[in-house]
Amino acid sequence: MSPVFMADAPKDENEGAPIPKDAIDPDLIKLTRPRPKVGVITAAGLVFLSILFLLRLNPDRRFSGKAAPPERVAVADILGGKVAADSFVSVEAEPLVSHAVRATASKGALGLRVVPARGSGERLWLVLSGDGWSAPTLGPYTGRLRALADLPFADAIRDYAKANPRPVFAAASAVRAGFATGKVTTVGGETVDVKDGDRVAFELIEPNTVAIVATLEDKLPNAAAWTTALAGAGITPLGAPSATQEQARFEVAGTPDEVSAKLQAGKLFAANVERVTRHYETTWGELKQSSPAGLAVKGASVPDGEVDLVGLYVARGIPSDAFALLVGEQPESYWYVLPVTIALAVIALIFAWALVRAVKRDLLDARA
Repeated sequence: MSPVFMADAPKDENEGAPIPKDAIDPDLIKLTRPRPKVGVITAAGLVFLSILFLLRLNPDRRFSGKAAPPERVAVADILGGKVAADSFVSVEAEPLVSHAVRATASKGALGLRVVPARGSGERLWLVLSGDGWSAPTLGPYTGRLRALADLPFADAIRDYAKANPRPVFAAASAVRAGFATGKVTTVGGETVDVKDGDRVAFELIEPNTVAIVATLEDKLPNAAAWTTALAGAGITPLGAPSATQEQARFEVAGTPDEVSAKLQAGKLFAANVERVTRHYETTWGELKQSSPAGLAVKGASVPDGEVDLVGLYVARGIPSDAFALLVGEQPESYWYVLPVTIALAVIALIFAWALVRAVKRDLLDARA
């Protein structure tokens, strides 16, 4: 059989010819791009970030899985460690409003009010809305229980508590009992450490001194006229009166009943009788030098029996194991956490697989 010869394919006359300036080289169009490769550092970084966000979302995921209604618990149960963090709870508590701290994320924002619960030793804090127009929460307080240290404003709250003394109140007998040790038991049952420089204050109602608040009118237009009228009723003011454009205030000796009877007898009906309250303020270092006869305040001695409560302005740090109840937070508000968690887990798995391939390709095969 005779051999068969194939004719050569016709040669392109333009092959090898220069490409015009504005034309596209057809050979370059046929080139395929190399497949993108994920490096070791990129894959490891994405795996690390995915795991980090999964760990940060884990408390929110646990709380989102809580079912309603909230668990009814007592403050003692929380402080005793019987209630797990990120629980959906409802607790009866009384906030110490005088110890409230405002926490804000930025200037001008309403922020939050963080208030300790009475009787908890500042180990339970209620986190309430800082909006004064919102409906008041009267209890029970319902929300999410968390460790105070896990909240973003925890450090700011602790720094404020250390730098700003907050008042606590104790009976005069408890104050005198703490002179030797510097430890005072408050009316709430807590024990506080008092230092010599801490401010101490109390108020005392004068038993035999009252104030006459007189209204200035046409017949008695000023304090001088009222002084004359009071003298005519058998009332002698103690010291000079204080006056405004509408009233004059006189301190006189006697009881409220005695002075009121004299005003009525003198037909001075445009006057009221009020108790006189004295404010005493000193330091713990001076107060603990008191004699058994009474509490020493600025050179005076006030009998213990005449003092109702003593205010102690003590700077205290917040315990490291304190809890915070985020009032108003509901599990259904965190519906998005589960889808985000699943997405992050998928990303972590994909880039973990890419990390293994990158290590094998770039490190192990390069050594072989």
